[in-house]
Amino acid sequence: MIESALAQAQVTVLGQVPGASNEVFLCLLEGDFGSGPTMRRGIYKPVRGERPLRDFPAGSLARREVAAFRLARLLGIDEVPPTVFLDDGPLGPGSLQAYVLSDSDYELPVTVCPPSEVPDGWLVAAAGETETGEQVVIAHSPDDGLLRLAVFDAVANNADRKGSHILPGTWDPHADSRFCGIDNGLSFHTQPKLRTVLWGFSGVTVPDSMRSALDSIAGSVPDVLAEYLTPDERGALALRAGMLAQHGTVPFMPQDQIAIPWPPI
Repeated sequence: MIESALAQAQVTVLGQVPGASNEVFLCLLEGDFGSGPTMRRGIYKPVRGERPLRDFPAGSLARREVAAFRLARLLGIDEVPPTVFLDDGPLGPGSLQAYVLSDSDYELPVTVCPPSEVPDGWLVAAAGETETGEQVVIAHSPDDGLLRLAVFDAVANNADRKGSHILPGTWDPHADSRFCGIDNGLSFHTQPKLRTVLWGFSGVTVPDSMRSALDSIAGSVPDVLAEYLTPDERGALALRAGMLAQHGTVPFMPQDQIAIPWPPI
C-alpha cells in the first residue's frame, strides 16, 4: 500500500515551499512504491512549523491532514493524496503527503471573473464585487472529481477550500481523478466551519457510491480515525455524514456564517 511505502520511505528535505501559511517542505522519498526501490517526491509538514490558530487546537493540523486522507479512502475517492503521520520526521513529527503530479492538459478548475466571462458549462459558486465596484463571480468546473471533492469537504467540514488548494493533476497516474484537494488540515471542527469555492454544486445529487459510504460512517466512525480525532470530532463527523446521506444532495451556502475562504483563489 502507498501508505506503508510513505511511512517507511527515506525522507530527504529538498527545500521549503514559499508562500505557505505554515512550514511546508518538498522532499525526496526513497522506498518501495510497488515496483522495487523507487524515488518520488512528497510534501512534509512538521508540527513544529504550524502557526497557532484561534479556533483549532495547537499542533493538530498534521494529524487532521492524515484524518482527511483516511476519510477520503473511506468515501472511496482518489481526490485527496495519500498522507501519513511521521513520528520521527526530518524536522520532528509531522504529516507526509504524496506529491501531486501536475497535468498541463487540464485548466485550473476555479476562477474569479466578470459574469460575462464564465466559461461555458461552468458553475457559479458566489457573486461579489471588486474594490472599484466591478461585478465578479467565483466559478468552477462541473467535473465529477470536483463534485466528489465538494462532498468530501462537506462531511469533513473543511474550513479552507481555496481554489489554489485544488490542483489539476493526480498523485497516481492510475487514479480515477483529474484533480486533487490539498491543504486539508483545517477540517473536522465540531462547529460548522465549511468554507469553500465549490458552492456551485449546491443541490447536486451526491454520487450513489459515496452515499453508501456516508451511511456507514454515520452508523459508526471507523477506528482508523480514532487516533487522529477527538470523540467529539468523531461524533460531529458522524452527524454530518448522516445528514448528507439522508438529504442526498450537496448542501447550500449558509447565510449566517462566512462561507467563502479568503482569499478565494
